[in-house]
Amino acid sequence: SGKHINNGACPYCEQIFSRYPGFNLVLKKWFQGIQGRFPEAHISCAGRGMMDQESLKLRGSSRASYGKSAHNYNCAIDIFHNEPGNLYPEAWFSQTIGANLIGDLIWYGTKGSIFYELPHVEVRAWRSIAQAGQVKLVEPNLKLA
Repeated sequence: SGKHINNGACPYCEQIFSRYPGFNLVLKKWFQGIQGRFPEAHISCAGRGMMDQESLKLRGSSRASYGKSAHNYNCAIDIFHNEPGNLYPEAWFSQTIGANLIGDLIWYGTKGSIFYELPHVEVRAWRSIAQAGQVKLVEPNLKLA
């Protein structure tokens, strides 16, 4: 299945979460709760491997190299609004994502974020838990340059 469905439990979103094993459960459960209440909420990206990360960096869509992004540790998602006409309506994001955050998560759609990225939500302490070995790179056998 390669198409998002506004049913409150999109199987394609689940497939994206499952691309790399070990996705952060706090973030996943939070998003599933959001999608259950707002079925038009979907993810375009969860975990991200080296080829995807480096491709996004080369295109200028990410500032991070592989190993430097929360996506590379299964600790970030990019959300979109699955309704015709506007995938990233700022008011919807504020009312749906911003208003329903929990303390363990950061949304980069907040004015004053270290960088403004409307669809991006990540685990607040992903760097610390990665350093402590509590989360691993999604492709741990690849060598970092």
